[in-house]
Amino acid sequence: MKLRSRTCIALALTTAGLLTGTAAQADLIEAASWNGTGNEHHYGKAVGWQFKALDDMVVTHLGVLDMGSAGLAESHSIGIFDSDGSLVVSTEVGAGLSGDLMLNSMVYNSVGLATLNKNETYYILADNWTQDAYTFGQNVQYSSDIEWLMFSESMSNSILDPVEHYAGEPGNLGPSFMYRTLPAPGALALLGLAGVAGSRRRRN
Repeated sequence: MKLRSRTCIALALTTAGLLTGTAAQADLIEAASWNGTGNEHHYGKAVGWQFKALDDMVVTHLGVLDMGSAGLAESHSIGIFDSDGSLVVSTEVGAGLSGDLMLNSMVYNSVGLATLNKNETYYILADNWTQDAYTFGQNVQYSSDIEWLMFSESMSNSILDPVEHYAGEPGNLGPSFMYRTLPAPGALALLGLAGVAGSRRRRN
């Protein structure tokens, strides 16, 4: 049921964007951002953070922090998982000056449409932090659509291995993502009606 819900919402958003251009033109939102201060940290396991989605959203990019000089020392696998540990979406950002988008010291790759449902819990992980660095603490801010819950780390350097979550001072940033919030169901219904009407006019 979760998969069907995600697929339906993603298709609805795609339809809305094709009909109106609104979704395509909407500003992307960073789930987490770094203010440029704080300490660098290295670790031999895949790390990330657990969070609650406070709104329905569509993930458009996954990325990692690039704290030092421009360019990543290693490639990074990044994934968002649901509370059961099932993979929702993933990508790999290559070493060096790679990525589809570089913004505010983050290096992002675009991904296929993947929806996160309001009030559900997820976690995000990325591997390879022995050379590249991540940070945590009050130097990390989260969007108003995200509630940070816990630190997350894999049992190994693989994002696919079992994960443990730890309480602590909110805010750790290695992996992150960008997203768009979904229109309200009523707005989607209106867009669908507009699309049907437009299709009838074209056939006539």
